[in-house]
Amino acid sequence: MEENLKARERERTATRQAEQPQHQEKDAPLKCPHCGAALDRPDYEICPVCGGKLASYCTFCGAPMSPSDIDCPECGMPADGVECPACHIRNFRPFCRQCGQPLSKAARRAVEKAKQDPKVLETARLLVKIAQLEAELETAGTPEDGTPEEPTEAEIRLKALMAKVGFTAAEKPKVTSRKIGRSREEILSEYRQAIEDANKVMEEMLPPAGMTPQEQRNYYTARKVAMMEVMEERWWGIKVTETMGWVCNECNVLHNNPSECCVAEFGGHWVTCDSMQVVEEGTEGAELCITKIEKKVYKR
Repeated sequence: MEENLKARERERTATRQAEQPQHQEKDAPLKCPHCGAALDRPDYEICPVCGGKLASYCTFCGAPMSPSDIDCPECGMPADGVECPACHIRNFRPFCRQCGQPLSKAARRAVEKAKQDPKVLETARLLVKIAQLEAELETAGTPEDGTPEEPTEAEIRLKALMAKVGFTAAEKPKVTSRKIGRSREEILSEYRQAIEDANKVMEEMLPPAGMTPQEQRNYYTARKVAMMEVMEERWWGIKVTETMGWVCNECNVLHNNPSECCVAEFGGHWVTCDSMQVVEEGTEGAELCITKIEKKVYKR
């Protein structure tokens, strides 16, 4: 199978080289045939301006295609692309370039598989934890000597890995619940350990050997989408019951109290609402709460 993949990649490279315009002068600028935008590289698969297809091979899987092919003979995706049902823009890759939605059965299966990948789940947990610890550090004050802390090598490495894979940092929680009695040094120590753990997991998150560049891109994109769907925030809260008002039986109208109703003699009932108030970890009666973090899928 590996030999077949290498052969396919050689065919794709040869096709790409054959596609490079021969009639243009050496220094003549390349232009997109769809929108006329200037192209600074001859090997673009997709126009970075209009999203039109520039390559003759299949940009979904990388397989060679002839001009007469309506669909890719290998993956079956249409040669003229597929429209995203959410954004209504035409795409020539398995994931929408605007919203990230998977557009093929293979892409949807890849996302579901990625959501079960222990490395994806662990990375999502660690990125949320890092965001929470960063927010906690902000509330813990400045270092004793007052000098700002420079990024460590581990932090720089994590940013580089995230850029390579395409992951974005988790959003910092709107309300931070600190662990009672923790010093800034304790928080910082846990933060740096989380950075090291995230680096280790992400360095192991590599695509299988023998994948074409298109398959590698799909592998990473599926994990980007899955990452957004499995991120969750953990916090501590106490149940709080609030009174919303009084509803009369006669008119079924919500009042602040019975005295506002002109027919209160017919009775009514109080309406309450339960919510969770964020508190510090260790507070008596606090419960661990888990909230799915809603984020827009990474825009490529």
